[in-house]
Amino acid sequence: MKYHATILIELKDGILDPQGRAVEGVLRGLGYRVENVRVGRVLEMELEAPSEPEARESALSIAKALANPVMEVYALEALKPLQEVL
Repeated sequence: MKYHATILIELKDGILDPQGRAVEGVLRGLGYRVENVRVGRVLEMELEAPSEPEARESALSIAKALANPVMEVYALEALKPLQEVL
C-alpha cells in the first residue's frame, strides 16, 4: 500500500537561525507583530509499505537520515494512506 508522509526538519532550539531572523525582519517591516521566527524544511513524499506502522518506521528512518543530528530535530507531521487508482 502507498502512504503520503509529511516530515518536518528544523533547527534545534538555541541554534542560530539567520534565515528565520531575515524572515522575521521582513515580516516586521510589513507591519506584522511576530517574534522567534524559525525556518525549517518540509518534505512531502509517497512511500510504499505493507502496513501503516512499517510506513511510519520508513518515514522516520528517512527523516533521521536527512536531518543533521547535531543541529536539527525532525518529526513525522502526518502519515495517511493513499487511495489506489484502479
